[in-house]
Amino acid sequence: MFNSNCCHKLLVLLLAVWVLNGCATGDTRRIDPDAELVDDWQATSVQDYRTVADQMARSLIQLPFIHKAESPPTIAFIEVENRTNRFIDTVAFQEKIRTLLLKNCRGKLYFLDRGRKEKVEGTRVEKSVNIEEIVAERKRKKKGYATSSEKSSGKIFGADYFLTGSIHSINRIQGTQRTEYVRYSFRLTDADNSLIVWEDDYEARYFKSKSLMDR
Repeated sequence: MFNSNCCHKLLVLLLAVWVLNGCATGDTRRIDPDAELVDDWQATSVQDYRTVADQMARSLIQLPFIHKAESPPTIAFIEVENRTNRFIDTVAFQEKIRTLLLKNCRGKLYFLDRGRKEKVEGTRVEKSVNIEEIVAERKRKKKGYATSSEKSSGKIFGADYFLTGSIHSINRIQGTQRTEYVRYSFRLTDADNSLIVWEDDYEARYFKSKSLMDR
């Protein structure tokens, strides 16, 4: 029969196991996609990410030369430039725009899946094609020929347009308060002549006041 001291030690041990198990498993639950539970103002919010992609897709799909084209135009991605102090997955923005367009354009346009793999310090990384490559290869395609290396590697892009853009920010600090203006800008360029045929942007502004612990 256990004495009171043994019972006390057993209860303490069970309590410790319960606490440790709770800390290890944590709390996992489904939440609204736009809900922001982590206060990290340096990170692009889920709501901004979804809103930017939705606005760009809606704007693009309304272009007459896309929804009235006799044959679906083809779009290739060019790298989006991040000129902010934030880490922003710019490829994710393009992929979200592409997903929305392909879901809603009813076959009115195509996207080229032509990321080029290059070897960097012993690893394989994806690298977007650049403007010069697309323009040069379109010219060769119009003339009806391509180099043997291009034919064998499947490197003929055939893009009608390429989608690119830039993201930049303006920061201002005054005392314990800080504001940041972020502009997400995307544009569509004609692959034949490098003329910008469409551009749209989304603006966001953030405010942060330092707490007593931060001062």
